[in-house]
Amino acid sequence: MKINKILFLLLLGCIGGNVWAQNNALQQQFAKELVAKSRTVQTIVCDFTETRHMDVMAKDLVRTGQFHYKIPSQMRLDFTSGDWIIMTEETFSMRTNGRTSTTRITANPMLRQMHNVFGACMTGNMERLMGSGQVTITQNKSGYRVELVPSSRSALKYVNRIVLDFDRADMTLETLRMEQPSGDYMQYVFRNKKLNTTVKSSLFDIQ
Repeated sequence: MKINKILFLLLLGCIGGNVWAQNNALQQQFAKELVAKSRTVQTIVCDFTETRHMDVMAKDLVRTGQFHYKIPSQMRLDFTSGDWIIMTEETFSMRTNGRTSTTRITANPMLRQMHNVFGACMTGNMERLMGSGQVTITQNKSGYRVELVPSSRSALKYVNRIVLDFDRADMTLETLRMEQPSGDYMQYVFRNKKLNTTVKSSLFDIQ
C-alpha cells in the first residue's frame, strides 16, 4: 500500500508539473505576442454589441454602437441610442437618457479593475494584467482566451470573473465579458475593426 501511495503521489506530481510547465509556456507565448503586436496599435475604431444578462429579466438587453480607442487608455463607446461611455486615465463618464454622470476611476473598485484590465490589454502590459488577479490562458484556432479572477476583495463584490478573447492576427480584443457573483453578466463583442486610423482627442472630452 505504501509503495502504491508513493507511486501515485509521484505520478500526481509529474502531471501537475507538466500542466504548470505548459501553462507557463503558453503564458510566455501570449505575453510575447501581445507586447509585440499591441505596440503597433495607436488607435482602434470598430462596431460593438453590448449584451446585458440579468436573471430577473426574461430577455437580454442588447445595444449596438461604435467604439473608439486611442493611446494611452482612452476609450469611448457611442450607442446608437445617443448614450455614450467615456473612460480615460482618470475618469469614467456616461450619458444615459440625456443625463451625464462622471466618477473618478480611483473611487470605484470595479472601475479600477476595468481600467487596469483594459489598459493592460491595449498596451500589452502583461505585468499589469497579471497583477489584476489570477489569470488562466488558453489557446484556440483564432486566438487566445484569458480568464481573470480579480485579486481585490472589493472588486470581487461586483465582478468575480472577466473573460477576454483576443484575435491572434493583431492581438486586439474580440470579446470582453464581465461576470457578477449573482450570475448576471455584461458582454461586449467587437467587430469590423480598423487600426491606426485618425481619432480626434476631442472625442474623449466630457460633453
